[in-house]
Order: sequence, then structure tokens, then C-alpha cells
Amino acid sequence: MERNLETKIYKLISKKSEGDYWDFKQEWHKDNERLIHDVLCFANTVHDMDCYLIIGVTDDGEIVGLNDENRRKQVAILDLLSNTVFAGDNTPEVRVETIKIDGKEIDILIVSNSYSVPFYLKKKSKRYSNIREGYIYTRIEDKNTPISQNGNIQQIEMLWKKRLGLTQPPLTQIVNRLENKSEWVENNETHYNIYKPEFKLVEEYDDEYDRRFGEFYVYSQTNSKFMYKDLKIMCNETVLDDFQLVILDSGRYKTPVPEWGFVGRERRSINYKYTYKYYLKDSIACKLQKFLFDDEDMEEVYAKRNLDEVVLYFKNEEEKLSFEAYVEGRLARLESYVDEADNAYFTIDIGDKEEAKDIKHRLSVGIALNKMLRNFTGTFI
Repeated sequence: MERNLETKIYKLISKKSEGDYWDFKQEWHKDNERLIHDVLCFANTVHDMDCYLIIGVTDDGEIVGLNDENRRKQVAILDLLSNTVFAGDNTPEVRVETIKIDGKEIDILIVSNSYSVPFYLKKKSKRYSNIREGYIYTRIEDKNTPISQNGNIQQIEMLWKKRLGLTQPPLTQIVNRLENKSEWVENNETHYNIYKPEFKLVEEYDDEYDRRFGEFYVYSQTNSKFMYKDLKIMCNETVLDDFQLVILDSGRYKTPVPEWGFVGRERRSINYKYTYKYYLKDSIACKLQKFLFDDEDMEEVYAKRNLDEVVLYFKNEEEKLSFEAYVEGRLARLESYVDEADNAYFTIDIGDKEEAKDIKHRLSVGIALNKMLRNFTGTFI
């Protein structure tokens, strides 16, 4: 994290100019009012990026660094914001990082991107004489709204649209709306949003897929009957994205097909000894899985539990890559876990003995890798 931040800040300083999500300050603010004004300007931006107040750098990009005098600590800034009365009790999220570039320390005040915009004061402190309650301060290109002025109406409208999700592409809007199932109605294999009926999830049977054998996780279920569907995410008649669904346990559970992962690369080869299936929790597929899942249907709950024993879930791609590196250094442990998992019983009702043996091995690998993932994360999921 620190190295990535250092690289990013170095590139911004190298531009020798300020922009819509970064600004230079030679030193920290001498009064709290100006600090709150800067935080509000950066918090109220229409783009979807974190903003950086880079302190210890002149306006023309010269790194002068900071000494310990008048430095601001994160806890003091958080206390300042918590004691400020923001409308709706929405407080900008900030943090302070210190990095060293060219042997000089500089502080970075990071204002996190938020969809709770616009931020503004409901009531100002008696200690402030310039900042105005009810005024929406923002930033356009490299200029902050003056402390004595309200933001322009066009920018304020865009901030409210950002809060409502209307500044995002249709696909992002649809995926975000999946979190609220009460907004969606199902009708003839189509889910549509009651507030935005042009947003649709359309399911179609996949008749072309070879159904002789299912992927190994099909046989984690009580009943190994399965089928596939296509799911299209649509806005009006435009397909924005599409996914293959697998219907497991004779129709009891429906989910997007998980991705393939690989570990245990063999020496001097491009082949891997172990393959597995996974979902990324921050992916559209995983959000669709949550949307389609009925946690009040106990047969469906049981079917999902069986699937989750043999497929893996990662927070994001970064965690997946870290876990794979972790496993690569512990292949002997994985082998022992696979041997343990071979004792688990599954009904693999196919006549091809070699195929059945391969499926059983993949199921054992899934169980073993889940055990290693619990060790890796320090949790039991």
C-alpha cells in the first residue's frame, strides 16, 4: 500500500501542476477553518477517485518537505471532523499518510471517494467566521469553490446525481441496485427493476452446452442433475454483460459458473498440478449469486453449503494471487490435506471410472484448498 501510494504521489508531483483530485500545500493549514474547507472541496467531487492533498510541496511541484513543527496528526483531524456538525451526519472519510520522496518527508491527506455527497455544514462553530453553513463547496479542475461562495448549480446537481448513482454507467447502476432485492420483480425468466424497468436480467436456456458430464462441483450435491442457462444484464434492448448460470441439485440452486484457478506449477512446464474453482466477492458474478440466492429456502441453503465446501471465495483478485503464492510455498501441506479430503464421501453417478476418479480428486482439492484458505485468512468460513 505505502509503495503504491508513493509511486502515485510521485507521478502527481512530477506533473508540476495541480488537478481535480490533487493539490499541493507547502505546509499544513494554520487554522482549522481552511482545513475543513479544503476537505469539503475534495469530498464534493463528481469523479470516482480518492483525492490527495499533498503537503510539503510548493504550488509549482517543488518538494520542500516538512519538519515536526505544525504537523497534523490523523487523530487530530478525525477529532476535528467528528466535532463538526455536517448535514445528515455524513462526515467525509479521511486519513493521513507520510511518505518520503528524494529523502524528504511529505504528508498526504487522503479524502476518500464517497457517494454520500454533497457534504456541507448544518451548523458552523462560533470559532469560524468565513465558512458558511448550508454552502456546498466543491472542486472543478484545479480550483476550489471560494470559501465565501456556494458551488455552481450545475455542479451541485451532479453531486446529487452521484449520490443517487445516476452519474455511473448503466451496468454499474444495475449491479448496485441488485443489493436491494425488493426493487426487482420476476416475470417469465426476466427480472426487472420497478424503478428503472429498462434495467433487466434475462435468463435463457443454454441448449448448446455439452451435458454429458458436469464440472466437478456438480457432484458435491445430493442430486447431481444439473443444467445451464445464460443470463444477460440488459438496459432496454442492449446487452451490457452476460454470464453462464449453472442450476445445481436438480434445480434447487442457481448460481453463476465459478472461475478456474491453478496452483502447483510443475517445474519447467506451463502445467499446474492442481486446478480449482473460485469466486471473487467484489465481482459481478458474486453479486449476482447473492441476488439469486434465497436464504429462506432451506433446500437452497443446503445446496449452496455443499457448493461452498469445494469452491473458494476471495475478497478480490489481490487476495487470490496472495493465496496462490502462499500455497506454492506449502505444496506438501496441500498434498496432505488432499489425502485427508479423500475420505469425504460423494455420490459420483457416472459410468466412466476414470472420469469419476478425476472428479473425486478435484472435489478433494477443493476441500483441501478451502482448509488452506482458512489457515491463510485466519478465519473459519
